[in-house]
Amino acid sequence: MRRGTVSRLLLAILILFFSAGSVFGAEVRPWYAARLETLGFYVFDQPLEQPNFNVASVDGKMKSRLSTKGNVTLLNFWATWCPPCKEEIPTIQRLYEIMKGEKFEIMAVDLGESPKSVKSFLEENKITYPVYVDPKNSLASIYASIGIPTTYILDKNGKFIAGFIGPFDYDNPEFVAIMKELARK
Repeated sequence: MRRGTVSRLLLAILILFFSAGSVFGAEVRPWYAARLETLGFYVFDQPLEQPNFNVASVDGKMKSRLSTKGNVTLLNFWATWCPPCKEEIPTIQRLYEIMKGEKFEIMAVDLGESPKSVKSFLEENKITYPVYVDPKNSLASIYASIGIPTTYILDKNGKFIAGFIGPFDYDNPEFVAIMKELARK
């Protein structure tokens, strides 16, 4: 066999080998899956479509979940009375500051409280990231039925790629690195 023929044959074998995962039904996982799982996140097998919803900011401005498309989004469900939620708030604030200028946003949704009480809490705790309210608690059964805080990571297409239940250190350097990579891809 000539050298060129051997090279093409080896290339064909390599292509077949690396595509075998999809050819033979083996799971091909996204690059971020193992890294997020190491941090304790549940990573969905495939990015999930979820129904759109609208919430209002504490000042009454409406926000659609799907308006986050184009950005990686940290979607956090919480309440002012929740000790584990209060525990993670400073780390979300630091993440918000670290990620400024990236294709990233935070959409924190308070469940079951009035805009007035949430606004007061935000001012007292110097929270500057975007916070919205669901005073009728209509989203809890869909997105936070196990408890709060519950947080999801949405890709730039608005699909859910991972979730975490309980408090988390969102300014963890590895988590920040993953968010930056997602935002820049």
